[in-house]
This record gives sequence, C-alpha cells and structure tokens, in this order.
Amino acid sequence: MCSFVRLRIQTALWGTGIAALLALGCAAPGTVPSSATVNVEVRQALEQFNTAAAAGDVKACLALFEDRADILLVGSDKGEVFKGPAALEGWLGGLMRGNRFSWEMDRVDLSHHGDTAWAFVEGRMVVKDPAGKLRFKAPYRFTAVLVRRGQGWAWRLFHGSAPGKE
Repeated sequence: MCSFVRLRIQTALWGTGIAALLALGCAAPGTVPSSATVNVEVRQALEQFNTAAAAGDVKACLALFEDRADILLVGSDKGEVFKGPAALEGWLGGLMRGNRFSWEMDRVDLSHHGDTAWAFVEGRMVVKDPAGKLRFKAPYRFTAVLVRRGQGWAWRLFHGSAPGKE
C-alpha cells in the first residue's frame, strides 16, 4: 500500500511540474529557437545572399526574398528603389550583367522578435567583373529585414547605403 501511495504522489508531482512549466511559457525543446540559433540562421541568410550576388546569380538572389508583392530593395544611389519581384529581377539582372557584388562584413548586428529578424551590416562592398577581376571596394552599409520561412529566413527588405566621410 505504501508504494502505491508513493507512486500516486510522484505522479501528481510530475504532472504539477509539467503544468507549471507550460504555464510559465516553457516549451518543449526545439519548438522555440534560441537567440543563438536565430543569429546563426540569419547569418546564413546573409551569407547566402552574399554568395549569390558574388556569383551574379539573379535567380538565386530572388529566391532568398519572400514571394510577396511588397518586398523592397533600396540601393545606395538616387532612384534605386525597387518594389516587388519583377522590379528586383529587372534591376538586379541589369546590375549583375556586368558586375559581381559581395560584401566584406566587418560589423554585423542582429536582433529578432518572433518570426521577424533584422540585421545591420557595415564593411565594404566589393565589385568585380564577371571574370573575377577587382573593379573597386568601397565603404558600404546595409540593413535587412527577414522573416522566418520554414527552417530558414527570407528577405523582405534590403536597404543599402554608401557612407561618406564621418
């Protein structure tokens, strides 16, 4: 009889403990990614874009963006505001026809809330010709807004800037 009572007490304590964890917002492992996990995933999204742009692969660049009419790419020059997949594809296609772009990312600040993440990147833009010959490097900054897509992140906004002397 004693072991039966002990078993009932243990079961009640386990049930109470699990209920308390759920009430406190603790989820089962793997359901809510940690900040460290999100940071790794967002850095991967930055690197994927960097790799696609360095290869001049317009389709790969576009595949990293959300498939929405309100995606936005804002370049660093006057008039470089492109909204929607067709506008991005047209501009990137013309830009990458004779150039390859990549970024040396010296500073990367990341943050997120739920299924939205944002990045501030500072460093240099590297421009090469299609054969890989360096054309120039210039100071460059960009911000990105990304949203969770499955196990990864999709771009919703790219906003670049070429800072002057500070």
